[in-house]
Amino acid sequence: MAKPLLSVIVPCYNAEKFLPNCFKYFDLQSYKNLQVIFVDGGSTDGTYKLLENYCALHPDYTFIHSNNEGVASARNKGLDAVKGEFCAFTDADDVFYYNHFELLVKTVTENEADMAVCGIKRISEKKVARINLRALSCSAKLFFYDKIQGLEQFFSQEKFDFLLMNKIFSTEIIKKSGARFLDGSRYGEESFFFFKYLSYCDKTVYYRAKTYVYVQRKGSLMHSSFNETRLDIYRNIQAVINEMELGGDFNSVLPYVKIMRAGYSVGMLHFILKGKYENSQVIVEITKDARKSRFTKRRFYRLARSWLKSCSKNT
Repeated sequence: MAKPLLSVIVPCYNAEKFLPNCFKYFDLQSYKNLQVIFVDGGSTDGTYKLLENYCALHPDYTFIHSNNEGVASARNKGLDAVKGEFCAFTDADDVFYYNHFELLVKTVTENEADMAVCGIKRISEKKVARINLRALSCSAKLFFYDKIQGLEQFFSQEKFDFLLMNKIFSTEIIKKSGARFLDGSRYGEESFFFFKYLSYCDKTVYYRAKTYVYVQRKGSLMHSSFNETRLDIYRNIQAVINEMELGGDFNSVLPYVKIMRAGYSVGMLHFILKGKYENSQVIVEITKDARKSRFTKRRFYRLARSWLKSCSKNT
């Protein structure tokens, strides 16, 4: 039986220094039936030339050149080019183990699931060279979730993670659900996509093997001082809330969405206090947003301590 084609979308913006390693990780993958879609979002370095040369050697790989409209738009352009039965995402500057895609495809197909999720390892960029990318075995214990449980897991981030890159998606469900990223978003764009997708996802399977390595870089948006690009998360989460209020049995999920929104507000205030950002109007709005979900004072401060602790670890 032929293995299903897996399409992997890789946004690339000024990724020249990361692409040689990224190419190596793809070349060494144990799963070979891949369509890799690189999306160059208006790079000003040598990214375009590297992609052109690499894809010329790989007939099943392709690259798309577009304007710098943000990572959400780049991923949407990648979705338009998907040919595989399944779809996955990576970032050009991260690391993935040699059997990362093999385990994802194996898990989602053998369990007849709509989405498979693996664990994520987080490391600083200084430790990238020390990683041994040997093949990992899938955890013997699998966790299964229905539609509502999957949404609760994503928005609570109990076992799932807000990242896209440790998951595999059904192309059919992406089309059926209309799952897309809000164009122009550069931060927090996963929320709306996941809500749309998981709303059509009857079965999700999670395993603990950490075959995707998220590299935390000081210069990245996630780990840099506050700027207003981070406010994109509000647009995405509000879009989720609006969709939930249109209908559907999301009563158990909505509190998690509000907690996530308040948590991001606390995290942003943390970065604002550490930096030199002085737009008082934005600060006031973020502070209001952090408290308007009407948590008790005790619950709010417990949440604040948790998010501040998380922010401190990641900076």
